[in-house]
Amino acid sequence: MAVHHDSLPEPEQPDELFVAFANTLQFERGAPVEHLPTVDDLLAWLHERGLISSRGRASEAGKLRRDDREAKRRLTRFRHLRDVLHQVARQVSAGERPDPALLRELNHILRHGLHYHQLRLGRDGNRYEVAQVGDRLDQARATIAASLAHFLAEDAPDRLRVCDNPTCRWLFVDRSPTGRRRWCDMRTCGNQAKVARFRARARAEAASRSDTSV
Repeated sequence: MAVHHDSLPEPEQPDELFVAFANTLQFERGAPVEHLPTVDDLLAWLHERGLISSRGRASEAGKLRRDDREAKRRLTRFRHLRDVLHQVARQVSAGERPDPALLRELNHILRHGLHYHQLRLGRDGNRYEVAQVGDRLDQARATIAASLAHFLAEDAPDRLRVCDNPTCRWLFVDRSPTGRRRWCDMRTCGNQAKVARFRARARAEAASRSDTSV
């Protein structure tokens, strides 16, 4: 009896950073579900992933709560990055090379994450400290973009997938031995696909029987 590897449970794999961020926009039955609707949600996600410190999170939250226009601009920039991640993933998953325009966008985001370290006296005026100088949120955004850049350059781009369930579209990296996974999770999207195929066959057989009985 042949063993279908796609039906075997997959070992848990840590998400690539860019995959985790791309999937903050989820699709349920084809409808988008936004998991980062506010700046506070974005800052919490960045903090959980170690992309911004507790002090940095508090500082950015204070500034952005006072400036609604800047808060919206920041959200828009992160969502633009997320759109780029999804577009690159769709093209790579289809066996294509990413569009050069998308790579230019990715490099533009990476450039905005440039920072440097500076030696300066601490607040007490007695000790020196080394501080990282640069925009915290641009650095976080560039780190996410760099995760995709390093994956494409150093990992196995042909293993990047978009879930075959058209109502899901979850991104994942196929780490299975065969490299033939089609769904983000066999127990959910895989089973839904099997049920859909079974119902389609049943309808076709019923229609065929109806035609022959006429």
